[in-house]
Amino acid sequence: MRFGETDLQGVVYYANYLLFAEVGRIAFLRQLGVVYERDLLAHGVDFTIGEARVRYQAPLRFDDEYDVKVRVGEMRHSSWTLEYAIDRADGMHCADVSTIQVMIDRKSSRARRIPAELRQILERAKGA
Repeated sequence: MRFGETDLQGVVYYANYLLFAEVGRIAFLRQLGVVYERDLLAHGVDFTIGEARVRYQAPLRFDDEYDVKVRVGEMRHSSWTLEYAIDRADGMHCADVSTIQVMIDRKSSRARRIPAELRQILERAKGA
């Protein structure tokens, strides 16, 4: 944890948990073999965050090391949920985060179905 991510008490500022989830989301997709430019943008699609929630359990503090575990939650026609567990390196569970990714057409910015290839990847990860 860096100084800029904490408040005056040395506790991680609450909104930064969403940034930690974003780092986890990109790493998770990369681990699944999804390349953002190749698999989304090149096909005229993207996703946006339709909802984000954080439930705080214990604080992260300056210089704490932490892990972000990500798993696929509910899948719908044009959206999917990712669920994150943010834990200190000592095993203390600090936060539960969830985000709903909404697939959109890049030109119209309208919701559209998740492409079949991406849906298969996410469904396989959900089953793992």
